[in-house]
Formats: sequence, C-alpha cells, structure tokens
Amino acid sequence: MTQQEKEFREGKLLPMLIKFSIPSTISALTIIIYNVTDRYFIGQAVGRNGIGAIAIIFPIILLLNATAMLFSIGGAALAGIKMGREDISGARRVLGTSLFVVTAIGLFYTIFGIVFQIPIIKFMGAGENNIKYAVEYNTYFFPSIIFQLIFNSFCSFVRLEGNPIMSMIINLSSAFANMILDYILVMVIPLGMKGAAIATSISNIIPAVLLIIYFSRSNLLKLERKYIRYNKNILKGILSIGVSAFLNQFFNGLYVYVLNIQLVRYGGEIALAAMGIMSILRNFINTSYVGLNQGRQPILSYNWGARNYKRVKDTFYTSVSITAAASIILVSLIVFKAPFMAGFFVKNDPELIAYTTKGIHVHLSMMISTAVYLSCTNYFQAVGKGYITSRFIFLRLILLSIPLTFILPIKFGVFGALLSFPIADTTAGILALYVMSKEIKNLNYRQSIEDEKKKRGIRR
Repeated sequence: MTQQEKEFREGKLLPMLIKFSIPSTISALTIIIYNVTDRYFIGQAVGRNGIGAIAIIFPIILLLNATAMLFSIGGAALAGIKMGREDISGARRVLGTSLFVVTAIGLFYTIFGIVFQIPIIKFMGAGENNIKYAVEYNTYFFPSIIFQLIFNSFCSFVRLEGNPIMSMIINLSSAFANMILDYILVMVIPLGMKGAAIATSISNIIPAVLLIIYFSRSNLLKLERKYIRYNKNILKGILSIGVSAFLNQFFNGLYVYVLNIQLVRYGGEIALAAMGIMSILRNFINTSYVGLNQGRQPILSYNWGARNYKRVKDTFYTSVSITAAASIILVSLIVFKAPFMAGFFVKNDPELIAYTTKGIHVHLSMMISTAVYLSCTNYFQAVGKGYITSRFIFLRLILLSIPLTFILPIKFGVFGALLSFPIADTTAGILALYVMSKEIKNLNYRQSIEDEKKKRGIRR
C-alpha cells in the first residue's frame, strides 16, 4: 500500500479535503478564467455583438465539456475504485482506454465541426449581427478540440494519484497563457475574435502536452503503450459512472440553447448579450462547486472501493458543509455587487449593464440550492452510482428547466425565462437532500456488516 493510499484510508479528513479541494477549485476555475478573459477582451474590442456570438456558441463548449466530464468523472472514479481494491494495473487500463477513446472522439468532433460549421452556428440561433463573429471564432478554435478534451479529461487522474498541486499547476499554465495571448492577439495586434480563438487553442495544447508527459513518467498511473487501446469492458464501466456527468453538461447545453432562443424572442439581442455575461457568472459559481466536489472524489471513490463506508459518510458530511459555506459567500458577493460584475465586461453601455444587473438578481440569487444539488449528485458519481445522478439530471433539466423556459415567459416575459433556472434547481436540491438521507442510512447499514465481518475474522 502506497503512502497516498494510506492517507485516503486513515488521514485526517478536513486537512485532506482542504489539500485536495483548494487546488481542485483553482484548477476548475481556470475554465472560467478562459471564458472571462475571452469575454472581457472581446467585450472591449468587439462589443456586444462579439459577446453575443460567444453566447451563441456556448452550447458547443458545453458539449465538449460534457465529453471531457464523461472521462474525468467516470474514468477517475473507476480508476479510484480499482485502486481501493489494490488493482493498480486495472487503474492503468482505465487511463489508457480513456486516452484512446477521448482522442477518437476529439478527431470526430473536429472534422464534423469544420465541415458543418455554418449550419451548426445558424442552428444555435446566430443572427445577421453576430454570425460572422461566431464563424471567425470557431474557424480557429475547432482544430484544438482534441487537446481541449485531453486537458479537461485527465487532470482528475493527476488528483487521483494524490497530486492536486500538479493538477493545479497544469491548469494555471493554460490559464496564464490564455490571458497573455488574449491581450496580445486581441488588443495589441489586434485580431479580434480570431485572436481570442487562437489564444484559446494554444492554451489548450500546452496543458494537454504536459499531461501526456506527466503520465508517461508516472510511477502509479503510468501511461503505457500496451494499455492505450479500446477495451469494451473498461469503457462500459466508465460510461456507467460518467454518463450522468455527460448528460448533465449535454442537457445544460440544450437548456442554454433553448434559453437563448427564448431570450431573443422576448428580449431581443440585448437579452442575449446580458446572458453572455450572466452565463459566465453562473458558471463561475458552478465551477467553484465542481472544484470542491472534484477534490473529494478520490477520497470517496477509494474508500468506497475499500468498503470503508464510515469514512465515505464522514467525507460527504465534511465536504457538503464546506460547499454550503462557500456558496453563501459566492452568491452573496455576485448578487450584491451585480452592477460591478456586469460593468466589468462592457464599457460605455449603461443600458446593457442595467439590464444584466436585473437579470443577475432574478437568475442567480438562489444558487445556494445548486450547491446542495451538485454536492449530493456528484457523491453518487464518485461511488459508482451514476444512474441515480442521471435521474436527477433528467428531472432538473428535461422535466423542469426546459419546460419552464417555455411556460414562464408567457406570464412574466423575458425574466420568466430567467426564473426557470432558480425554480428548477431549488426543487431538485430539496429532492436530492431527501434521497441522500436514505443513502446515509444505507452507508450505516453497510458499515455495520463490515464491522461484523471484522469481529468474525472474515476476509473481504
């Protein structure tokens, strides 16, 4: 048993959660830094039409994130469970299979996106004022899709090795490269949307290459050529756990698409530009939650595999308390400082700032319930029960968010569409707490069985 495995089993929980969650949160927030940087410089150099174009193509970004999350959550959880069962070669097979499949999917996305770029962008709702900006951005972004998928899929495996600091460093190298290149290529040269896309592409290549080098030299999850191949059974295991993470991002993309259509219908292009700002704030909060949950995932997965159910329960209780406290601070800061948040992205557009400020109050004020929902559903992913999370995703997005986006504007106009998000998340959060209370009872029961086995000297 390695020192890291011993820490997973016996280390003090709060220090260990802080050790993993802070770097994981910083790493997760680099995705937001990407989007903030692009929107800031595009807003300064291009204006509201450029921000509107980014809002139009945002569902495409969510699809890529969905694919990455499938392997980041599913692959890392499966590898962690195998490590808990002392099957290191099995964990290495999970890593190799994930790399093979991610590369194949990335190649398909790249070719499909380049060939059908115009129909895709028009389908997303691009209008005559922003379609040329969306096309310009995608033309220089699509070639880097494979690298983005590798980057976003495999940092979780670095954390699983017990090296959250290295994961954070890889993420930050990408974020800093993007900021520097955005400034040079958008503002100094200037290349506008093209420059922002090139900056993002280069910033995807850097961490992807670093990750390949890291795992090729690793002693624990070593990336070996014999494991980089298609393995049906391992892929099935990854999908069974990670499909809920994929569906969450995919249906979020569908929701964003529907929301954009309704915003344009009831509020015009100013509503779409406002959503371009609000979406980055919403994803900043969401990503903070995801970072905290990613930090605890290796601990939950490992101890579930090791049948240490008391530690699984204690990890959940401690982590959900941290997440709840963080959510109160983040949501309060953004809601009470809404005019400043809106004004950060645009200049000389008081109408858009006022519109976005009101939208923030309506759309984001109940995101504390999102913290509860994500903490509960991500728990089920970490312990290999992704099917439960899938049901919640279907409830939250297909049964609540998307229908409400069509229903509420009939009575409340454009702000009715914005209300769909807080109503759906609050409802889903309450139900998630109820299901989690039953899971806690299940953990207590499982632990009692394990304790009885120990008394009788029965080997697992």
